Amino acid sequence: MNQSLSTFSRISWYPFSDEPVIRSRWYMPRLCDPFFLFPEESPDGKWHLFGHTWVGIEHFISENGISWEPRKMVALRGHSPSIYQENGVYYLIYEKHNASLPNLKKGRLKRREQEKVRYSRFEMCSSSDLILFSEPKIILDSRDVPFSSDGLKKPRISRPQIIKNGVGYRLYFGASHLLLPDTKQKTSRHFALAISSTIEGPYALANEGEPLLSPEADDSYRSMAVGSIKVFRAEDGYIGFECAMYWDKKQAKTASVLIQLESSDGVTFRPSYRSPLLVPPQMGWASRYIVSCDVHYKKEEACWYCYYSANSKHGYYPVRESIGLLLGKDPSLRKVFI
Repeated sequence: MNQSLSTFSRISWYPFSDEPVIRSRWYMPRLCDPFFLFPEESPDGKWHLFGHTWVGIEHFISENGISWEPRKMVALRGHSPSIYQENGVYYLIYEKHNASLPNLKKGRLKRREQEKVRYSRFEMCSSSDLILFSEPKIILDSRDVPFSSDGLKKPRISRPQIIKNGVGYRLYFGASHLLLPDTKQKTSRHFALAISSTIEGPYALANEGEPLLSPEADDSYRSMAVGSIKVFRAEDGYIGFECAMYWDKKQAKTASVLIQLESSDGVTFRPSYRSPLLVPPQMGWASRYIVSCDVHYKKEEACWYCYYSANSKHGYYPVRESIGLLLGKDPSLRKVFI
């Protein structure tokens, strides 16, 4: 059930635990971009969560939303998964990289050089049980998004999410990416929208072919990059949950923060003028950057669930990224017993 924009301004958010609910492992040190389904949304009555590692998209299953078990690899070399459900069909949308073929006239390129020359695209596959998926179809190519190559040699799009709007479909996504200067953390530079009359496309850029959001040097939370944004449909508009990247002048380093956006039309997004929902702690598994999140409302608990990925770095050890959980409640709905 959708809620009004004013409802979101009252939600109180708090961490479920100081520890992640899905911790990175030695063979997948960076588990990123979670997207999840409640038991009532899934075909088997269980919790499902998808995320990606350096290998591809991983599928996790849980009985309670807290203890998660890996099930299988879903899409090799896939990134940033999301799911759209309609008429009993689950559509998995994700980013896929393509390595360009070498120019034979210039001789043979080294493998590492070939892998650096890439563009990306969004692929979609479908399933009725979240176990077997159809062959993927391309729904948007980064080479059709002019600003996806801003600051890059090859274009890139990332973090796709589909929302139905009336008779059409909205594809929200990140475009281009930026390496933060002090840590080389990779993050989405722009936030954009494409629309289609059918779920499988073709999708065409909205907003006159321009990004919906871009970094602004004077912005308190988005001076470096837009980062990851997840959009939720409200009764009277749209809510965005943004993991924004900015320059922290006091500490003289880049930083991140989870903030809330609001929009009446799903095109023009503005800050909700409330305090950040989450900032990285000084120490621990989430002390470096808050990277991405996914948010859904569980009606029977009158509670919002926000699974998010965050990372840390210790000395010469590799960056480790895991998934944590925030819970949100509307204080006005709490019962008072006398």
